[in-house]
Amino acid sequence: MIYAYVDESGNLGRNEGYFIIAMLVSDNPKRLKNIIKSFCARKSIPEVHATDLSFPDKQYLVNKLVKQKDYSISYIIADKMMIENKKLFDNNNLLFNYLFSFLVKDIITSNIGDVVLHLDNRTQKVASVNSLKDYIHIKAFAEWGFDKNLTINYIDSKHSKSVQMADLVANCIHRKYRHGTNDFYSRLNIVKSIKFPSQTFRDRLIF
Repeated sequence: MIYAYVDESGNLGRNEGYFIIAMLVSDNPKRLKNIIKSFCARKSIPEVHATDLSFPDKQYLVNKLVKQKDYSISYIIADKMMIENKKLFDNNNLLFNYLFSFLVKDIITSNIGDVVLHLDNRTQKVASVNSLKDYIHIKAFAEWGFDKNLTINYIDSKHSKSVQMADLVANCIHRKYRHGTNDFYSRLNIVKSIKFPSQTFRDRLIF
């Protein structure tokens, strides 16, 4: 069975900028949980929000994560201003589902066992939960030939240390593209990156 933890960075508004969905796949979810749990205890905080962390704190957590190669990271990054079909922005759920399907296709089509996806419940509005589940299930079973069990769970991040680690990963990826800093990004075990739209994607925004 494969466990994957998903979080995002950025927003799906029409404004300039990037939107990132990061997926952290772990062979040892307990190790991820213990890293965040220990950090929260040391800092006396209830949970990790990467945007609130100092540089040394992010560095500490990245150092802990990369000590072992029992995880992998995939992500999709959208350069929002370069998306020609603006109708995708009329419904944020539609655009999120569309992008997410590219991200999870490989893990679903290449895996021979059951797949469990854990997403931060802040990712989408509650009303859209079934929309995403239905969309991915249709893709998996009708188009990608998946015949195992596929579970998509929405979890409050404060109850999932592994989702909090995925939040850190998404933040590190956003940091690379938004600020051009490769320090944390280059150390992560990234197995796949998808740029959307691929033909017109800009590796660095000029503000």
